[in-house]
Amino acid sequence: MHQKQVSCNGVLFNNIYQPPYVQVTEHASQTFNLVIDQMKAEIQNAELAQYELLISYLKIFLITASRLKREQLEEMKSVPDSKEPIILQNLKDAIELNFKTKHSAGNYAELLNISSKALAKLSKNYFNKTLTDLISERIIIEAKRELYLTNKTVKEIAYELGYDDEHYFSRFFKTNADVSPQIYRETVGFGKMEA
Repeated sequence: MHQKQVSCNGVLFNNIYQPPYVQVTEHASQTFNLVIDQMKAEIQNAELAQYELLISYLKIFLITASRLKREQLEEMKSVPDSKEPIILQNLKDAIELNFKTKHSAGNYAELLNISSKALAKLSKNYFNKTLTDLISERIIIEAKRELYLTNKTVKEIAYELGYDDEHYFSRFFKTNADVSPQIYRETVGFGKMEA
């Protein structure tokens, strides 16, 4: 919910192209442990503005993790043979701009003026994922965000993501997230906050 305030969107979260973890250094480990200890102490001490203080600690934790992840990403870029082809950067941009309207690998191959087979091979080699997996993951990330942060109906979310059939979208979501959109909302999303 606070990703814009701490600049972690696309670094720690919602990046389907990079590994979803941070290697914690000794120095960072000390910082994380300090913040976690502060959070534990605050949870035990229900005082005025406890929620706001806990959110502040969480932001410090996320900012520290984001900085560490950015450093690690910069180090990866400086390694000689790790540079990805420009077509893959174009693919990332194309998925980000069009995932709500273009759901097939062929759409992106056409958009980038490359054969589907060649694009699929590049995607598999560099991301170790199929192009369809990349597209699906981006759609699921957005769906989860909407289910978590809004009270929009599943039908509204499906329509915004380019699906005319709410039931087809629900099956797609369940296949990719291992849970139905409604169950996801009830366990981690907006629905849980209202309960």
